[in-house]
Amino acid sequence: MARRSRINTRVIAAVSYLLAFASTCALAEVDITGMWRPLPRNQDGSGLTLDAAGVPISEDGRYRLHRWSAEEFDMAEWVCRPHAWDYSLEGPLSQIRFWPEIDQTTQKIIAYRGHINMEGQETTIWMDGRPHPPRHAPHTWSGFTTGEWQGDALVTTTTHVKEAYIRRWGIMRSDQTTVRTYWRRIGDYLQATVIMYDPIYLSEPYIRSSMMWTDDPTMVMAPYPCEEATETAVPRGTVAHFLPGRSPMPALDPNVTDVFGAPYEARMGGAATMFPEYIERMRNLPVPTQVIEE
Repeated sequence: MARRSRINTRVIAAVSYLLAFASTCALAEVDITGMWRPLPRNQDGSGLTLDAAGVPISEDGRYRLHRWSAEEFDMAEWVCRPHAWDYSLEGPLSQIRFWPEIDQTTQKIIAYRGHINMEGQETTIWMDGRPHPPRHAPHTWSGFTTGEWQGDALVTTTTHVKEAYIRRWGIMRSDQTTVRTYWRRIGDYLQATVIMYDPIYLSEPYIRSSMMWTDDPTMVMAPYPCEEATETAVPRGTVAHFLPGRSPMPALDPNVTDVFGAPYEARMGGAATMFPEYIERMRNLPVPTQVIEE
């Protein structure tokens, strides 16, 4: 009788633990809605223009990098061209407003809507389990995004994006990229960790975790108007680019270095440059004596 009592006690304890665990999981979802002000961050690293150190670019990605020209920002056809939502998160004008779309019958959240100050980009995070569109569906600046809760992190998956910047000086991701973002609220702070899976321009997933916002209910979200105007010497119809081996960008010059003494090989990027072990290799690489400050 005593033994049966002990077994029943253990069963009750186990059931209580499971119920408590389930309740904790159910309560793990947090509120990401509201006005979020970005904290200062280092957007593009600190190297020379076109420095790709730390980015796992593939050979195709490196070829795309070598063709990039800063004059593409001044092409008449690209005036008011928006940045993609995932790149806008990294920029300095990344004030965000999130609000829910709620089914009034069930009171369940169907989607989160997001607006970012950078060029007024918006996104919809579908929470109702709908599938992503087929591969031939149109690609947009925000792409198509679904979300699910994993503990206290809202994990979003974005496909059908247009080609966009990883860094503003020419490191690109392709339109075949899948962007997975882990949104996590920590008190009055919101953190986003982004993982890019690009089978074209990246040889490995690329992770960014520098993005953090603080809750600010008093923040004013200003409009971001853009009017087309001729403010450039780049003739209409010109595609700004450089042929292979002709780019004058300093990071591609093996005879110069930056104030940190970065060797040429490291500036070419690649998966190996992401890992701490690469520091040992860098110590044995030749460093040019001519230093350029940017």
